[in-house]
Amino acid sequence: MALVDKKIKQDEVEIPTASMSDIAFLLIIFFMTTSVFSRDKGLKLVLPEKGQEVKVASENLIKIAINPQGEVFFGDEPVTVSQIPEKVKAKLAENPKYVVLIRTNELAPYEKMIEVLDAVKSVPEAKRISLSVIKTEQAQGG
Repeated sequence: MALVDKKIKQDEVEIPTASMSDIAFLLIIFFMTTSVFSRDKGLKLVLPEKGQEVKVASENLIKIAINPQGEVFFGDEPVTVSQIPEKVKAKLAENPKYVVLIRTNELAPYEKMIEVLDAVKSVPEAKRISLSVIKTEQAQGG
């Protein structure tokens, strides 16, 4: 009997990857169903339907303006945001049909317009609010 030189081959260790795609797919599904998606928070405004625009006489407007530097004016008088609710309340006591017009320069800080809008909305009597933009050409007289 001849001795057969048998070489013992060691099998290379393999990781079975046949079900890896299934596992990855299940993990994606799991994380999609358990994660919480944040909703965009924006301004909650009820806008009129198209074609329901109403013209308001200039004397029936409470004008609040914000310049490019973020300074707030009630009419022609400079005010702070904290003074706005009491001034709006006093004007609406004179005439409840007033419309509050917030005119913001397009270069003004966005946060300032939101602060002013929140201050006006804190007055329960102020139900009619209008937002407008002051274009840079308008501000320069062009």
